[in-house]
Amino acid sequence: MPKRTPSDRTAEVAGAFAAWLRRRREELSMTQEELAHQSGLSRNQIQNLENNRNNNSVGRSSANPSLDTILALEAALGLELGDLMVQVREFMESGKR
Repeated sequence: MPKRTPSDRTAEVAGAFAAWLRRRREELSMTQEELAHQSGLSRNQIQNLENNRNNNSVGRSSANPSLDTILALEAALGLELGDLMVQVREFMESGKR
């Protein structure tokens, strides 16, 4: 089965997520290594998310974190369930990218 190419909306949200994640990490004065350690993810995963990269991409690529990854990031960033996506949406709407 061929790999599905992300929709324009998915690519837009993934780009906003990448920019938001980097900004949030930097606001907390965390390195990628520290965020990786606190979330249980690898530094490479954090780097890929912040750069909106998917290791298994074909054609147009955007990061597509699993629910496990999102929950791990929420816990490491001190957010409650669902707050991460609310903050990403607010970030998108603010035009701060």
